[in-house]
Amino acid sequence: MSTTAPAQSHLASLEDLFRHFPDVPREVILKIELLSHGHWFTDAALAATQGSLVKSYRLFSYDLVSMDKLKRGEARQVPEWFYIFRGIYDLRAVAIQTTMDPTSPFIVDVSDGKLVLTLEGKILSDVSLPVRPDYYSKSFSNDVPYHEICAFGAFFTVFRQCQFWGPKEECRFCDINQNARQMKMSKDFTLNAPVKSIEQVREAGMEVSRNMLAKEGYQAPVSFIITGGTITNVLRGLEENEFYAEYVRALKDHGPRRHISLQTNAKTRDEIKWLHAQGMDGHHANMEVWDQRLFEWINPGKARRIGHAEWIKRMLDSVDILGEGNVRPNFVGGIEMAQPHGFATIKEALASTGEGLDVMMRNGVDPRFNQWRREPHSNIVQEHEQPPVPSEFYIRLMSKRYELWKKYALRLPVKTEFCETRRYIGVAHGTYDDFPLLFDAPWYQDAKARTPEEIVQLAAGWKVPRKVSIHGPEASLSQGERATGATVVV
Repeated sequence: MSTTAPAQSHLASLEDLFRHFPDVPREVILKIELLSHGHWFTDAALAATQGSLVKSYRLFSYDLVSMDKLKRGEARQVPEWFYIFRGIYDLRAVAIQTTMDPTSPFIVDVSDGKLVLTLEGKILSDVSLPVRPDYYSKSFSNDVPYHEICAFGAFFTVFRQCQFWGPKEECRFCDINQNARQMKMSKDFTLNAPVKSIEQVREAGMEVSRNMLAKEGYQAPVSFIITGGTITNVLRGLEENEFYAEYVRALKDHGPRRHISLQTNAKTRDEIKWLHAQGMDGHHANMEVWDQRLFEWINPGKARRIGHAEWIKRMLDSVDILGEGNVRPNFVGGIEMAQPHGFATIKEALASTGEGLDVMMRNGVDPRFNQWRREPHSNIVQEHEQPPVPSEFYIRLMSKRYELWKKYALRLPVKTEFCETRRYIGVAHGTYDDFPLLFDAPWYQDAKARTPEEIVQLAAGWKVPRKVSIHGPEASLSQGERATGATVVV
């Protein structure tokens, strides 16, 4: 007779994490779990997404399942992100990037007319969705929607592919080329050209500014990010710097108070000076992983073209030109423990990346961490089974980043973006901004502020509640219950 103990339920594992890390916000722990294990939408929840800000698949897929496995048209219905709040743990609102996986124990559903997050049948929290901006309904004369040029009022992927091809060049975690291919095969996306029109990028930027003027009643500042794949040779007759600079100039012109960040390979001091003169305000030289051995394994093209030591030097040099807070390289948090060559223990992985965090943050670099999603078409998942990285690693790593954020007195991560919640609520793809915001942002400290609506009102200094967009099953929208229903805040 077998004496093997039954596997622990996922709910029990989650609450074990709460007990083991009592000083870490529960919002952060649950978010880490949702990004690691993905989530799924019931038919009722999927129906309730109409009118929300649809997922753009703007760069990577950020899904744990390929698009051809989505049989209900989910790719054109699910939101870019959603918010969890209140519920049995009395959560404050945090944003979760939609990460589809039909096998996930986390399910977004509708209960008593409200969108909710469930785990193994137990309701954990309320859910709300970001409402679709007005400009999402507009299209160019060639029928390309504005939102396929500019996602959520901020993000322009101007080159939808990468000239690093194959396992000897591509970053192993990356599915940019495969994601573009699956978008084209799905026939659900209008824009399939790899390079976006400069004129359409300029016009989409102007339309976002017009939308902000109409919404805010004044010309609010706006931040844009330009990104795309590496150009190893030339694209449309231009080398990488000049190619991307054309888009920087297009967005910087014809609009007041624009902050333009460019996401490319690491650039030399002279290149950063030149790009800055073209209108670039911030630069993201995405290093992906700190450890030299893993950098060379994970990023073979980057390692060959620039190299580990030179990459770090260029990032640090950029601060002298662009200033602190404007150099924000991305790291794929968790890739340190990828199979088969990643670190075998959490302790080793933390020691390596923690060292990198200290080097960067004491020199004014503000590193971002996109929590690794293990996309099925990426090289690293195709070649080797990749189990979820332990949540303990993410909790300890982001705790370390927060500790250094305080030590080096870096600024509170408040943004100047089109979507109000993205200004005051942490980004959806990782928890690096959630730690300082949840612990230190004044608008998160009010015991009564739980919904996105309430947090944004406090953050913006509103004395009287303003009209906001409401979205979700009508039964949740009775007067006096907007905050507990399926509320959508732009």
